[in-house]
Amino acid sequence: MTSPHDFEQAPQGSPSPAPYLPTPGARPDYYRDPRYKSPLVATVLSLMPGVGQVYLGYTQLGFIHGTTAAALVCLMSTNQLGQLEPMVGIFMAFFWLYNLVDAHRRAVLLNEAAARLERPPLPEGLQGLSSGSRLAAGGLLIAAGMLSLLHLRFGVSMAWIGRWWPAGLVLLGLYLVIRALRDRTAQVDAAH
Repeated sequence: MTSPHDFEQAPQGSPSPAPYLPTPGARPDYYRDPRYKSPLVATVLSLMPGVGQVYLGYTQLGFIHGTTAAALVCLMSTNQLGQLEPMVGIFMAFFWLYNLVDAHRRAVLLNEAAARLERPPLPEGLQGLSSGSRLAAGGLLIAAGMLSLLHLRFGVSMAWIGRWWPAGLVLLGLYLVIRALRDRTAQVDAAH
């Protein structure tokens, strides 16, 4: 075992090594905040949709994501979608990727809030769903559930959906154009 006297002492008059300086602005008493959540862990956990959100503390959102993914998998496994199968498959892939990005983004924002950094402004429309958006989403879910019940319990054919689903895209596009025109008019009126 060595003792401190076994090490050679620096000769008198030699310059002492420069002290360790942390990155500019870092506090010397800095410690890792226990509220810190790893964006990488949140993203990896979100490979199973919803688990990354639960890890971050968004339990209700996590269960909604998990239930949505499970419903999409069950829907795809029925083999009764016919021509709608590619559209449902594309939506499922998009939802899976959205889930990964959402978990990563939420982890970063939580860490910034925990560090008391200035919170970056979210893009317009991401602050939360308006009551109109919630109403539209609720109506869409009710309609989808009713159509599924009619098909599965009462044998009502869904073949018409395969022929008419592009009309839904046209209606959505019209809604977005009208809303954009209304927003632009409101901004012009507010500027005057």
